[in-house]
Amino acid sequence: MSLIQLLIQLQAVDQEWDEKAQLYQAAKQQLADQSELETRRQAQRSLSEKLSVARGKLRDAELELASLQQKARETEAALYGGRIRAPKELESLRKDLEHLRRRIAQLEDQTLLAMTELDELEAAAKRGQEELEAFEARWFGERELLGGQVEVWRARLKQLQDERARLRGALGRAELALYDELRAKKAGLALAAMHNGTCQTCHVVVPSYKAKVVEAGEGVVTCDGCGRILYRR
Repeated sequence: MSLIQLLIQLQAVDQEWDEKAQLYQAAKQQLADQSELETRRQAQRSLSEKLSVARGKLRDAELELASLQQKARETEAALYGGRIRAPKELESLRKDLEHLRRRIAQLEDQTLLAMTELDELEAAAKRGQEELEAFEARWFGERELLGGQVEVWRARLKQLQDERARLRGALGRAELALYDELRAKKAGLALAAMHNGTCQTCHVVVPSYKAKVVEAGEGVVTCDGCGRILYRR
């Protein structure tokens, strides 16, 4: 295999390596990133906490309402039972009963509101749980597929690494130094195709004496325009 053919193959391997390595790293980062899943889970936990608070508020209101209703019945029985005759005591009982009835009316309104809020939160929590479970199923399924693809890329990168080592071992030190320098300076593309005496990357006409060497594939020739190593296409 000629020197130029080795360089062409090395560039192809390096280009694929760059592409696969970028995909591999991006996929690994995606696999490690659980922010969206955790955000959704936290939202559902917050909703569940609100639901728990709403249930507690309703339970407390119902208990207080039941207690006040019992107390109102006892006060009403004392007021109208006939056992108490003193006007001051009767007036005090009457005021207590009025206060209890006002408080009961307030609590009944609060209880109705709490029940409405609880119904809405229960519906939202149920809907949120269903959506979270559907998202988790998709999320874990996608990551399982992505994990399989990561393993494929990992295996391919190992193959490319071995091939790259083989090709570099077949090249001379000077050619490798030039190739590495150009690859670093030219966005990973150290070589450029020449067709009909013209560089296909920068479209500069290659001098005839250089073009002959490129056509023969006998040595390393760089383009006067872009500086890349030329090869015949």
